[in-house]
Amino acid sequence: MKLALCQLDVTPDKQENIRRAYDMLLRAADCGAQMAILPEMFSIAYVARLFDGAAEACPDGECGNMLSKAAKQTGMFIIGGSIPERENNGRIFNTSMSFGPDGSFLGKYRKAHLFDVDVPGAFRFMESDAIAQGDEYPLVLDAPLKTGVNICFDIRFPEWARLVMQSGCDLLALPAAFSRNTGPRHWELLLRARALDNQLFVAAVSPAQSKSAYGHSMLVSPDGTVLLDCGEEECVRVVELDPTLLSEMRQSIPVQTARRLDLYQLTKKAE
Repeated sequence: MKLALCQLDVTPDKQENIRRAYDMLLRAADCGAQMAILPEMFSIAYVARLFDGAAEACPDGECGNMLSKAAKQTGMFIIGGSIPERENNGRIFNTSMSFGPDGSFLGKYRKAHLFDVDVPGAFRFMESDAIAQGDEYPLVLDAPLKTGVNICFDIRFPEWARLVMQSGCDLLALPAAFSRNTGPRHWELLLRARALDNQLFVAAVSPAQSKSAYGHSMLVSPDGTVLLDCGEEECVRVVELDPTLLSEMRQSIPVQTARRLDLYQLTKKAE
């Protein structure tokens, strides 16, 4: 499967971001991509005070309509990064929408783990001041490679990626926006660890580097090798995912079959 990582330079101008994201998706299709992933909060700069004005319904808002149109026009699966979603009661979520090659809405995922940090006298960032936490499990898509969707801070919770593996996925898609503080220290390490732990591809797509984003969208193979690093600048990069890397890794190091489910297991809560 040919996958496009669309590292958009996200600005405070929602209309401009939507227009340029659409253009990037068309460019991805021109390069032969069968699936494309946009960054976290691709519709608006990651500034909490901007979320309310940019929030919309999902999937029937401006962003959802653009993503559906682009998917139908290009015949791609599109994982629409994430946007601020406004629910009927006014709550705002950090939500990723996905669309099929015919433009159909395949589902949405609301970020479950919020980045709340308060170190007195040093640093305070409370995502929950602007965003409500989602309660859904990772979205799973039946694409050419079965794909699970997480968002940003979710990657720090091994259980969440393990649920994706247990769902039979071969690819973990992660729209994200790590900061320039944590990005250099933790971004690659976490992506490689989750890929290796779960023996799947990890495609993490960030906005281009800015004051609030690290950039370096990345594709990691099931053995933890970095296959692609997009660097700092805005770009569309298309890479072919070789499914034999999945089978080779899973056969040579049989993590999934060696798990001791008689001693431990990760289960979903009853619905």
